[in-house]
Amino acid sequence: MKRVHALLAGLFFGIATATATADAAPVILIHREFPEEHRFIFYAVLEGAYEEGLSEETVSILLGEKGTEHFVIGCPICSPAYDALRAYRDAPKFTSKKVSQKGFGAGLSDEERALVSGTVEDRRKFIRTIVSRWIESRFALLNLPEDREKAMRESLQKMSEKGTALLENFKKGGNGDQLAKAYADWEFCPSCSGATLHGPAAGE
Repeated sequence: MKRVHALLAGLFFGIATATATADAAPVILIHREFPEEHRFIFYAVLEGAYEEGLSEETVSILLGEKGTEHFVIGCPICSPAYDALRAYRDAPKFTSKKVSQKGFGAGLSDEERALVSGTVEDRRKFIRTIVSRWIESRFALLNLPEDREKAMRESLQKMSEKGTALLENFKKGGNGDQLAKAYADWEFCPSCSGATLHGPAAGE
């Protein structure tokens, strides 16, 4: 926890310093270039959430209070998936005189809502299932040439391996006791497994 607090303190200190010296040296914001694979995952999850019409409450539960309940910090697949869910949750509803709804679909099935309201392990399995579903839906929508789809799937596999390695490092205490405790009971990275069609179905 001290490490986390130190990182946050450093961040806020940096912001305060930049504000205090704004007159002397204007802050230069750097534009980050996101790779194609990152955008692919982001759009897959964002579109999936809209198409299925997930409720804001459901998405907030999936995002978690700390961010480490269902996602791996620094994971190249978890990051765009998390950002997409947060963007969806924070976007305005579709409203008119007769309509106020989030997304296009009718929401989750009763079985899926039960998973969301179940244990943290249930939710991790559910995230694996929906990420898999939404990734495959985007592949189907884009209908990429065979060589491009193969290259994308290979890239997702490498990203999954990196995310899984990060998880194992956290579990072993490579980044401190706090993260080791947070990830101690994790058996897999939900987003990594979903994006590469790994692991058993959510209902198992």
